[in-house]
Amino acid sequence: MLTTKDFKYYLFIIDQINWQIVKSGSIIGTNNETIYNQIGENDKILVYVSGISEIKALYEVISKYKEEVSLFHNKRYPFRFKLNLIEFFEKETHFKDLVHKLKFIENKEKWYTHLGGIKGITELSLRDYTALIRSLK
Repeated sequence: MLTTKDFKYYLFIIDQINWQIVKSGSIIGTNNETIYNQIGENDKILVYVSGISEIKALYEVISKYKEEVSLFHNKRYPFRFKLNLIEFFEKETHFKDLVHKLKFIENKEKWYTHLGGIKGITELSLRDYTALIRSLK
């Protein structure tokens, strides 16, 4: 039996065009092999869409694979994850309104600096994951 300690939580930051690809295909990717190797089956992925600054969905990783064929619009992202949708968040909740609840965002004034970076992926603590999920429902 799986417990919450058996999987990890991640926040993937993607743009609006790639969000449509993720949403329709239940696939997300990265070009970072280190991150790819850290993420495993049953891990949870929250999808943050830049441009609208909202978390739009929660997925669970079903499997992972490498594929060189282009799927995403701006980069190849060959390290991919097949996803199972857990929940879409239709309610508009701007991320800026959630920042005060999150420990991983140290600079609350410039919260957006914690979402960028080369990876575009942030591992979340159970505490931050839970705070986000509660705020999105």
